[in-house]
Amino acid sequence: MLIKLKMEAVTMINTTEWKEFKLIDLFDSYERGKRLVEYNRETGSIPLVTAGFQNEGVADFISNSEQKRYKNKITIDMFCNVFYRDYEFCCDDNIIVLINDKLTTNEALFIVSIIRKDKFRFAYGRQYRQKDLLKHMVKLPVDDFGKPNYKFMNDYIEELQSRERESHGSIKESLVTNIKSVNNNLQILKWKNYKIKDIFDVYTGKDLIYSTIIPGQYDVVGHGKENLGLVGTTEKLDGYPLFDNNKTISLADRGNFFATARPAPFYVGTRVKALTYKFGDIDIYSLMFIANIINKEEYRFTYGRNSTNKLPDLEIKLPVKDDGTPDCLFMSNYIKTLPFSDRI
Repeated sequence: MLIKLKMEAVTMINTTEWKEFKLIDLFDSYERGKRLVEYNRETGSIPLVTAGFQNEGVADFISNSEQKRYKNKITIDMFCNVFYRDYEFCCDDNIIVLINDKLTTNEALFIVSIIRKDKFRFAYGRQYRQKDLLKHMVKLPVDDFGKPNYKFMNDYIEELQSRERESHGSIKESLVTNIKSVNNNLQILKWKNYKIKDIFDVYTGKDLIYSTIIPGQYDVVGHGKENLGLVGTTEKLDGYPLFDNNKTISLADRGNFFATARPAPFYVGTRVKALTYKFGDIDIYSLMFIANIINKEEYRFTYGRNSTNKLPDLEIKLPVKDDGTPDCLFMSNYIKTLPFSDRI
């Protein structure tokens, strides 16, 4: 069975006291797989791993005796796709195998999730090669001696996996909300149309080369939808505004049209706008409400049409107070009454 871990889980940890380590120093050695072109593959039962994310890079099942076999190892391919493999496998020369037989499964899963946060650095044709491995730095929890805190890694992954065990093999039963009943009917009699520019200050992201930023405590938001647009983290950036997530929404405006409330302070890069609420009564829940309303307008910006210049005049409909301003209290309370809102 392939062991998987969502990288999103790691983003919830407070990393302010973590330290950087050379990735290569966490392992005893590393090896590159052996080239095996398709017509030389002999059909068998051993997974052959090559570069790719789909099916975790498993391209075929072979029996070639000249291919070295590994088990319980971390692999990184040329696109920085990284997996922990708890099964016997072979790999071709697009794969680097990281070897440390002392690592537990939980420690390996934790480290894999940390490495994955750097995948964005190897996009647009830039490949992950040996030279990148040798200088690759990762940020990890530390013990009292300043060494990687493997006990923390073990305990953290064990806690995640225990949720599934406690629900008898299905995490579904463990996802229980404290919200028992909900009235989800929205009364639209007191709603009003607002232009984005009337309720938000709109900031357009500047060019930001993601592969050059140094991982740190602040989120960096790109124009994708996966992982809420998060492309990595950074230390403080000179010349770039840091946005307060308690009053600002990020919005991808080219390539995708996608607004989202943010879990932490953030920077925005190219093709992203930051919408900062102009009034003082906003909170993260009302921002979630507004982001979902904005996303209802996605259909306007398909088939190559982008929202870059049109966004400030885009109209959305929101609950309104007697003074004519958006009713943020209503929006906040509505989100809080939704099922599983106690998990936000």
